[in-house]
Amino acid sequence: MVIEEAVRNRINALLHEGQGLWHGNENDQCVDPHQMASCSGWLTAAQNAVHVVVSSPDAPYRKKVDRIAEASHGYVVHDAVREVSLVLINLLRDADAGMLATVADQARAETFDDFLDHASYYLKNSRKQEAGVIAGVVFEDATRKVCRKLGVSEKGEKLDALISVLASRGEFTGVKAKRARAAADVRTKATHAQWDEFELEDVRATIEFARELIEAKLA
Repeated sequence: MVIEEAVRNRINALLHEGQGLWHGNENDQCVDPHQMASCSGWLTAAQNAVHVVVSSPDAPYRKKVDRIAEASHGYVVHDAVREVSLVLINLLRDADAGMLATVADQARAETFDDFLDHASYYLKNSRKQEAGVIAGVVFEDATRKVCRKLGVSEKGEKLDALISVLASRGEFTGVKAKRARAAADVRTKATHAQWDEFELEDVRATIEFARELIEAKLA
């Protein structure tokens, strides 16, 4: 799993800040009101960072940090900062080793499936506009997530260009690249309210290809 640079930088900043908070007094207690408040705020920020990286609420990292952050620590709140710091360190290590990819990708796939189910419902009721918008957005979002997963820079790049990159890397066959471009065409036309320029069958094909893409690359 590749952690976005901004998130990684924030976690590293939290680790640096945490080192200045986890030391107690001569009795290994945190009694200074300012330090206690800083520790509390740090725990909330760290919890949020873990939630950004780990989408599943049942994942061990989420459960661990939630339990610590939401507990009442009193004069040993600095110990909680130290403990969560170790969680963050190991989170980065596991992410770099690819051990978080399965959980994160599964959560994304389930979210995409929910949206595509809505698109299919609209399609079944011949509501081309709604179905086209949803299907197109899901297809583009999934394509960009596939790119990020593969280390392909997608920020600021057009969808068609990303499809070409994936095809050049062998992620899409010639036939699949053609289907991907057709789905991208539906995305563009639906976004610009060009309703007369695509049909229900075009939307159906977009939904089908989006499902295939998610199952093959993100599930």
